[in-house]
Amino acid sequence: MWQKVMLWSVCLLTLPISGMLNAAEKQTAFVFAAGESFEQYLVRAEEYLVKNKRWLNPANKFRELDAVMPFELLPDPEACAGRANIGVLLSHGLSDSPFSMRDPAMALQAACYHVRVILLPGHGTKAEDLLDISRDDWRATFRNAANGFSQEVDTLYVGGFSTGGALATEYAWQHADQVAGAILFSPVFKVNSGIDWLAPWLALVTDWLDNDPSDDFAKYASIPLPAIAEVYELAAEVRDLVLDQPKRLPVFIALSEDDQTVDSSVTEEVFKEGMIGSKSQMVLYSKDQMSVNTDRIKVYNTNWPKDRILGLSHMAVHGNPENTYYGESGIYRVCGWYVSDEDLYESCRTDQANWFGEKSDALLEKSPHAARVSWNPHFNTLMQEIVFFIRANADSNG
Repeated sequence: MWQKVMLWSVCLLTLPISGMLNAAEKQTAFVFAAGESFEQYLVRAEEYLVKNKRWLNPANKFRELDAVMPFELLPDPEACAGRANIGVLLSHGLSDSPFSMRDPAMALQAACYHVRVILLPGHGTKAEDLLDISRDDWRATFRNAANGFSQEVDTLYVGGFSTGGALATEYAWQHADQVAGAILFSPVFKVNSGIDWLAPWLALVTDWLDNDPSDDFAKYASIPLPAIAEVYELAAEVRDLVLDQPKRLPVFIALSEDDQTVDSSVTEEVFKEGMIGSKSQMVLYSKDQMSVNTDRIKVYNTNWPKDRILGLSHMAVHGNPENTYYGESGIYRVCGWYVSDEDLYESCRTDQANWFGEKSDALLEKSPHAARVSWNPHFNTLMQEIVFFIRANADSNG
């Protein structure tokens, strides 16, 4: 994506202004309304998605709708009897859907937490619906969902993946008196590119760098430039907020040092300088560093030749290997690196001895058609650490 940003920047001044939507073409964003119950939100979401979603396979509508629907998971009333009423609100990231939060949500439900996962405006339907969405639409949905949830539980945690992680961080910093902590998976505080600042400028003159059809019913294959520009601005605003106002609010971050989507070094800086509480923790996965456990940071080496994995990708950190779609034996392999080469793409999807990871020269030496890893072999350990983090902080707050 960002290599294409570099190419387009050369001809920035020669492009016609085509990115603006006419007023008649604008679509009202599907936002979680202030004061709306979650049940009402779910009903509206289903109606909206059925009407507006582009189906990958019309014969598979039920599964495709289920993947992109916001959802709620309640703790088992018998197994969790007598437990504190703790809620966790989660958000997916840019181009994704609530399906990307299903694995951690189910693990948290099993640990007796009440979990809600929202749908960010512009998502779940078709990538074109991101063209006229602003970061304030995303903020409004997260804020309204969190405000309502906080009235229904004794203790509230907020969290999310990538863009959802930035939204959760911002809400937590602005509502530290209402939130017990934040749980962040690969949060975006800076896009992993030296020219990410070009996105807002490019968005003024063109909508797309590419617009490929998706073969993945749970996420978009391409992202319009205006949406990338919104993420750039959101990340910068949240990063500045945390660094300008360091807090001791408990935060748990899990990320990969090898992430090609977000700049992990900036995330580490934000954690060390802005998330200063002694109870805050970071789990860092790295293909180069040795495993080590320090006061607030745990490093896990991700050179796993037995699993044919070299480094964790942006999307893999919170993925369960047993996920039937994205998991180790799942039906979908992430091979978008080769979308322009049909032979490599097919080899990536079908090679039973393929390697997986985040894109790097070292990975492609293992296999010229390596796939992007979409699961974390240590998923269960990670979720156990998060559950311990929640319980420890909930007990100290209660």
